[in-house]
Amino acid sequence: MVIKFQDVTLRDGNHALRHSMTPDFVSDYCKVADTAGIFSVEVGHGNGIGASSFLVGKASFSDRDLLSRARSALKKTRLGVHVIPGFATAKRDIQPAIDLGVDVFRIGTHATEATTARKHIEYLRSRDAYVQGVLMMSHSVNVQVLVSQAKQLRSYGADAVVIMDSAGNYIPNDVTTRISALVEGLDCEIGFHAHNNLGVGVSNSLAAIDAGASIIDGSAMGLGAGAGNAALEAIVATYRRLSSTPLQLQPLLDMSSLVETSYRDSLPRMTAVSIQSGNAGVFSGFAPHVKRVSQEYGISQEDLWTELGKRRLVAGQESMIREVAKDLMNL
Repeated sequence: MVIKFQDVTLRDGNHALRHSMTPDFVSDYCKVADTAGIFSVEVGHGNGIGASSFLVGKASFSDRDLLSRARSALKKTRLGVHVIPGFATAKRDIQPAIDLGVDVFRIGTHATEATTARKHIEYLRSRDAYVQGVLMMSHSVNVQVLVSQAKQLRSYGADAVVIMDSAGNYIPNDVTTRISALVEGLDCEIGFHAHNNLGVGVSNSLAAIDAGASIIDGSAMGLGAGAGNAALEAIVATYRRLSSTPLQLQPLLDMSSLVETSYRDSLPRMTAVSIQSGNAGVFSGFAPHVKRVSQEYGISQEDLWTELGKRRLVAGQESMIREVAKDLMNL
């Protein structure tokens, strides 16, 4: 089985940079990535195209600025984008991305809301685009619901289905159970996107491969939301010891060096907060909001993370963090 490694550094990594990644860096990174033999490089605002806003973070540069520079630099590697219905619309965001030459569209919804992806997927399939359906916060539902939601994405025309461990909540056994069920239940490629809140992102990615996943996400130096993603170079380095792959390690290490040199102060790491969010099963990107609000109201971050987990908040509901904190204060 050939594994498609997808690089999300230039999209998920924008969370760690507060959506300030520059077109020049995107261009420089893509020139190196184009030599690595990976399947695709995903580019844009951390929450995907069309998401720049005061709610989830204003981007320093437009989608067009970043995508056009990436497209010019990528000759062999596919260009990808993340799309969340509600942030991105077909006419305003998706069609311009098609016109710019985007190859891979990933339509992401909460793990219980696959129906919201239908119009976006059908729009893209009508234009012969390659589409992956993505279920975010996949830990928040049981296996049966996850498979059912994945089947819906497939029925709309998704070429593949990817599950995201958005909160970094999984351990390898969780991944094995869910990926195995998806591989058995669907007639398309299955993928996995890890976060490293509990320090097992690479192990989880390898468990996904062992269970039959053929699409694996990673980012250089793990650059991403919260404690970051599984480090792409570490996934590939370990996988090369376990199985045959044409991928060479050096270009991936060059990509990592570029990230480390350019954004040394923004590199993700495991912290008490990342472990709290991972255990609570809450989106890693909430970390700066939780820190700010907990200080403002004088409540512990652990209590706030726990309550957010109980209420199953998802990305895009940042404004609710303050309301939850107020409720805790009242209690």
